[in-house]
Amino acid sequence: MKTITIIYEYEKVINKVNEDIKKSNFKLQYFLDLLNLKRSFFYKKMKEKRFTNDEMKLLSKHLYPEEHLEYEVSLINKILEKSIKEVESGEVEDFENVLNEAKKEYGL
Repeated sequence: MKTITIIYEYEKVINKVNEDIKKSNFKLQYFLDLLNLKRSFFYKKMKEKRFTNDEMKLLSKHLYPEEHLEYEVSLINKILEKSIKEVESGEVEDFENVLNEAKKEYGL
């Protein structure tokens, strides 16, 4: 999908999220707690369609669980395919080296 298409589709998405929040089986308090927002600020965000990307990701995970699961499975499959190609092409590192680097990086 082209960037300009995504930009114009976003308005449809945010409108749908607002409607779906209102129609959802969740109580408003659930979303307030989920996003850690006060009621007035939450309504302002809905009215102005100003949810952040992180808020949208969190909301969509709870409003559209089936779609979110499909997305996660698709993402995991892509990562696995990439990993398999890297192993097949010999782009691998010894586990001990990776472990030692992680220990150094995180001070363990």
